Amino acid sequence: MLPDFIALELYGPYGPDVLRKLGKIETYYHIYEHGARFETETSGDYTPARLHSHLIQELIRRESQFLFGKTPGFLVSCPEEAKTDGKRPNEAAMQGYLNAVLKKNHMADKLIKAARDCAIGGRVALKVNLSPEKCSILFVPADGFVYQTDMDDVDQLERITFFYTVKDDADKARQEIWVQKYWMENGRCMVTERFTDGYGKTLSWDGERENADTGLDRIPAFVILNDGLSGDTDGESEVKELMEDDAWYGRLKSANIDTLRKGMNQIVWMSGVSPDSSKTFRYAPGALWDMKGDPAQAGVNSNAAQVQVGTIENSFSYAGAYQETLANIKRDMQDLLGVPDLNLESTRSLITSGKGLKALYWPLICRCEEKMNAWRPALEWLAELLLDAAALFPALRQYGEFIPAPYQITIENQYPLPEDENDEKQLDLSEVANRSRSVRSYLMKWGGPDCKGLDADEADAELAQIVKEQRMLEDSFSAEGE
Repeated sequence: MLPDFIALELYGPYGPDVLRKLGKIETYYHIYEHGARFETETSGDYTPARLHSHLIQELIRRESQFLFGKTPGFLVSCPEEAKTDGKRPNEAAMQGYLNAVLKKNHMADKLIKAARDCAIGGRVALKVNLSPEKCSILFVPADGFVYQTDMDDVDQLERITFFYTVKDDADKARQEIWVQKYWMENGRCMVTERFTDGYGKTLSWDGERENADTGLDRIPAFVILNDGLSGDTDGESEVKELMEDDAWYGRLKSANIDTLRKGMNQIVWMSGVSPDSSKTFRYAPGALWDMKGDPAQAGVNSNAAQVQVGTIENSFSYAGAYQETLANIKRDMQDLLGVPDLNLESTRSLITSGKGLKALYWPLICRCEEKMNAWRPALEWLAELLLDAAALFPALRQYGEFIPAPYQITIENQYPLPEDENDEKQLDLSEVANRSRSVRSYLMKWGGPDCKGLDADEADAELAQIVKEQRMLEDSFSAEGE
């Protein structure tokens, strides 16, 4: 739960709404891990089953895997740099530096986990720790920070407070909470970092900082929101949207188990059997029952009751309706996130090519493109901060040397879907052969060792090399003919 003294760090119109939702985040994480809670029908003769569904976890994991299963490309370009031997050396050095920093910080793995946190809590903070000694990148879940934006611009971060309970205790005086606050002051980013108890009283700590200048001209944090509306600073939790359907899904599965337990075996009825003897009966194949008559049910002219045993068969006519109900609930949950159901018979015929599979995943692709509208600016901001920080912190040169110069950052998202590249290449080659497409256009699309295309200058150089080699071959044939 949010400590009271941290709540006082916020003010303005957005603070109360952030604090209100912060208390629900723990519930969303619990539902993600254990499934939505549901009520069961009570019965005196058996304990109802309570099988929680993990469908929310499965869907969010699939969504995040598809979004960042293939790490987005961080591309640096320096269009103003002159080429040397067809290349831009400083551009390549900046790209190498950025790649080294991201690799050192295990960015590929952190992105997938951060996407899950963002879907569960509704938001996540991308944070960069910069110092003369190191550079670390991390994502902080929604229950680990509070922040405030400019009153007239929700995209402008004014202050952000990170906190983590190092030692929890019922007595607030024995609690230990790490608190770090960033804010802007006169165009400089300031930081305060300390350990406190549950009342906000500062504890002695060697790493304490108070109103320290970070040396940066921006707060080294970026808040990424999941969905939401205009001006929203909270984001929307996908667990909140799915939890009601998940509760019914788990309730129906549990009820089905109870039905099987109570009704899958035939019903045995007895008449005139002594209650004491029936207690020892075993319901197993080949069991032998020593049945004794109940004296209480004996007739007037008989010393024992007439013993009768029979069975009643059960028919399960609800199976079709049960499967259809579960399928409808699951389909609603999948449609909410755009995750396709690959187990449907109607979709198996589509999984024959990359284009068919892409059509099947199209709703999820659109969903991820929507998410990238929030993630792409954050990743661009990260790349820009890392490149600009290299001039302030000499220790960052361990990742690579480059000359500061004007640059552009492009984030290329990649989805883990097979592409019909061979068919597309053959189609493009046929257009070249029919003279409806230029060789230069083909090289700009498919040229290069990784088939990712060439720029205009590289394509021209490749064409010049092709012409040169053709002339060499023609000259050699002419020499042989003479």
